[in-house]
Amino acid sequence: MLPYLPQPTRSRVIRLLDFALLLCGLLTVGLFALVLGWPLPDVLREEVARCTRLIMALFVLQEAVRFTVSPRRLELFRSRRLEALLALASGLELALGHFLLAWFQRLGTDLAPTTVALFYLAGTQLTLLAALGVRTIRDNRWLTGRRLSPSMVFILSFAGLIALGTLLLKTPHATNEVGLSWIDALFLATSAVCVTGLSPVDISYVLTPHGQGVLLGLIQIGGLGVMTLTYFFAHFVAGGVSLRNRIGLQDLLSEENIGHIGSILGVIIAFTVGFELLGATLIYHSLAGLPDAPPNLPFFALFHSISAFCNAGFSTLSANLADPRVSNQAGFLGVIMGLIVLGGLGFPVVRNIWQFLVALLRRRLGLRVAAPPRLTANSRLVVTTTAILLFGGTVVLWLTEFIAGDGYGVIAADSPWLTALFYSVTARTAGFNVTPVEALLPASAAFLMFLMFVGGSPGSTAGGIKTSTLAVAALSLRRVVLGRSDIEAYGRRFPDDLANRALSVLIVAVAFITIVSVTLCALHPEFTPSAVVFEAVSAVGTVGLSRGLTSQFEAPAKLVLIVAMLVGRVGVLTFIMAFIAKREPTGLRLPETTVTL
Repeated sequence: MLPYLPQPTRSRVIRLLDFALLLCGLLTVGLFALVLGWPLPDVLREEVARCTRLIMALFVLQEAVRFTVSPRRLELFRSRRLEALLALASGLELALGHFLLAWFQRLGTDLAPTTVALFYLAGTQLTLLAALGVRTIRDNRWLTGRRLSPSMVFILSFAGLIALGTLLLKTPHATNEVGLSWIDALFLATSAVCVTGLSPVDISYVLTPHGQGVLLGLIQIGGLGVMTLTYFFAHFVAGGVSLRNRIGLQDLLSEENIGHIGSILGVIIAFTVGFELLGATLIYHSLAGLPDAPPNLPFFALFHSISAFCNAGFSTLSANLADPRVSNQAGFLGVIMGLIVLGGLGFPVVRNIWQFLVALLRRRLGLRVAAPPRLTANSRLVVTTTAILLFGGTVVLWLTEFIAGDGYGVIAADSPWLTALFYSVTARTAGFNVTPVEALLPASAAFLMFLMFVGGSPGSTAGGIKTSTLAVAALSLRRVVLGRSDIEAYGRRFPDDLANRALSVLIVAVAFITIVSVTLCALHPEFTPSAVVFEAVSAVGTVGLSRGLTSQFEAPAKLVLIVAMLVGRVGVLTFIMAFIAKREPTGLRLPETTVTL
């Protein structure tokens, strides 16, 4: 009997099964790329379907044999419960796939049978890809080993996704007849993964609906963070992560308690998906009754909800949200602004606010509360700074655009206040525009650069130096002006190291933007420096607002912006520190001296 195989023989069988699983994954990746990237004639589609069924049968067989030869089946099931469920799903698809496909075709009467078949093929292959991905996450010790810091793994994960997105956007199925050059595909994939929104082409014209779907997937994964998704699946469906991995993820999520990593990941995914679906529903109903509503409204609503929550700024409309069909819809613009603010607050702050409100409600209802409801100093600092920037930015933009200047020629929803509020929101760091950005007055553009430089909050989908960095720098300045010895706020004292890090982020960010701006000016001296600096700040801050220069840049300038977007997404200081090894403290301190300031 197989369960009583000697240990050496059982080990050889397991190695053979692991090779079969790897083979299933590699073949599935190739077929999945073929289905997604190229239009398939009927004959080839049948061959792909046949190959998919054979791969699924091999996958089910190797899982069955693996459980059969294991002497500890219950323990094996606990460690491979997702693979077992995927094998069960694959078996059901093999047995009932034809009935399921016929049901899909009857259900989607407005879809062509070939389209339904392709979606079904993609779904079956995703089942196998999920199994391969889970196995890779759990067993790939190189990515989580000591040789790579969490910051480097974070950078490499974004680089890998950008490379994959570039290849997918270059496939014939993703673009119309006009096509997409390699540099533009790389630029677009980087902008989507880094949730920037800058685009060298009109995606509504160049990308097919399939290509726009690929772009949306890149935005979603980039907004959540590749490593966040990776550790989510590893924690919840792949048997957990090691202590070393938890420490690395603790740094990425700014979570003090290692034991809370699993719950934080669940909150991130649930919060994101929940609000994106709610936003899509509200967008759909806000535009459904219009006679000139955008085409394919369900996809339009989902695309813009995800793009807004992830602070990406991409739109399927050629003029972005300056399109007359949506720029005058106050309800639609309100939903977009709400999603941008929620996505930019940061998951730790949102979780703390939620816990505070729940505890406060329980106390009001007379229910038992383990601890009194309390907003942390971090949450109060982030919310206060965000409110000041939003409402203060609205007033400043209203003054610069509509009082000091004559901005009534570029107004949204017949309201200068709504227009100013929208730009105050979108500059941190969504990148949507409700009027032509190049038509904004110079004073407004200058203030928008400040908002883009600040960006959103830590742990969010937004970029920039972050609101907390600005707040700590301001508190440190207050300490110097008032002659205090400590940095204080909300009855708490902040460590001096926090001010040092905030100052470091400010200096490095300004220096990097200067380098990018000077390089772009040298490559394109025909453009005005102010417009070039605007593009540089927008790229580093992962905002996406443009004065119309991005599409006019040549390939070298686009490469500069690609690097700027990637560095801005992972953080300038984080990017630099990923390549610099930390020195061990020597325990020695040099004699103190001073300099004249």
